[in-house]
Amino acid sequence: MFKIGDNVVHPYHGAGRIIDIKEKRFLKENGYYYIIDLLACNSIVMVPTNNIQKIGLRRVSGRRAISRAMNTLTSTPDTLSSDHRERQAHAQEKLNTGDLIKVTEVVRNLAWRNQQAGLTMADNKLYQRAQTFLASELALAREIELQEAIEQLQTVLNDKLAALALEINSA
Repeated sequence: MFKIGDNVVHPYHGAGRIIDIKEKRFLKENGYYYIIDLLACNSIVMVPTNNIQKIGLRRVSGRRAISRAMNTLTSTPDTLSSDHRERQAHAQEKLNTGDLIKVTEVVRNLAWRNQQAGLTMADNKLYQRAQTFLASELALAREIELQEAIEQLQTVLNDKLAALALEINSA
């Protein structure tokens, strides 16, 4: 399904590039593995080629999906639970899907919560993970450096959060 050089997204680790396909012996069985160089964490992950659907490995999103994600990022945030366990479980569930829009919703919602009430350490960890995940996919989709993608996300978020705060204060 994929070939060397393809940009892909692992639902837990984020975006990366397939740098090799190797046959490996694991648990007394031979199989082929995609060797993926992950953009955000400067590491490599091996994914069995016969397990990509179960794992959820997918291609990096195209322009339309990235545009939808940016629209989601600037849309009105969802109301989050005041119970930190419930809030974190909901965010974790969305993150684990690896779905671009769901991850973007986590970034947007936690950015808003951070501005309004602050984040717990666990919330902040989820927020950072979601931002890095989103930025890695954005970087590969737009063919830019990871740091530039992070800066673009921060600019969009800061502009949106400032506009929302003005809206609320003038109401």
